[in-house]
Amino acid sequence: MNTIRFLFILVFISSFSLSAFARIDIKKTKRLYMPVDVSEPLLTAESTQKILPKKVYNGESSASVVQEMLDNTLSLWWEKSPAKNSSVGQVAEKIDKNLKTEVNFGKSPDQKTEHKITVKVLAMQALAQVEYKGWVRAGLNYDAKAAKTEAEVLESLSENKDLVVSQSFTSTENKSQVSLRWNW
Repeated sequence: MNTIRFLFILVFISSFSLSAFARIDIKKTKRLYMPVDVSEPLLTAESTQKILPKKVYNGESSASVVQEMLDNTLSLWWEKSPAKNSSVGQVAEKIDKNLKTEVNFGKSPDQKTEHKITVKVLAMQALAQVEYKGWVRAGLNYDAKAAKTEAEVLESLSENKDLVVSQSFTSTENKSQVSLRWNW
């Protein structure tokens, strides 16, 4: 029944489309000049570094890598776009700014360690982050788009080296890892 309806609609549209066509007088048309800004290249080494994923795990699906690259591309575009300064963009920035809270608990009784918790909700990116700095550095991230939760604890070994214990959860995977993070 649906096929018959589809064929009827197709025949109806095609029979009337022959009588409806537009006439264009080429002599009266004006040339359209599109502005081309070549002052800055489309991709630079810096922008490429911002777009490419920071980590690609063994066995990670290509769809999740592409999704992260797309998210990074949109974030980079947002930072350089005039849309960020529009009224809608300013409201979005204000929402993201208002959804960030930092609580400083002061120094512990031993008077050496300052404890601080930072909570961020990035509504435009569907991310929630909680960070703790004190006896250790710890973080908890929730990505609503990917339905992924990550937790990590960092311990500084030296000025540029951190020992990282992390756990990530998705609906299909539960992964734990211990790594050495080296800041170059």
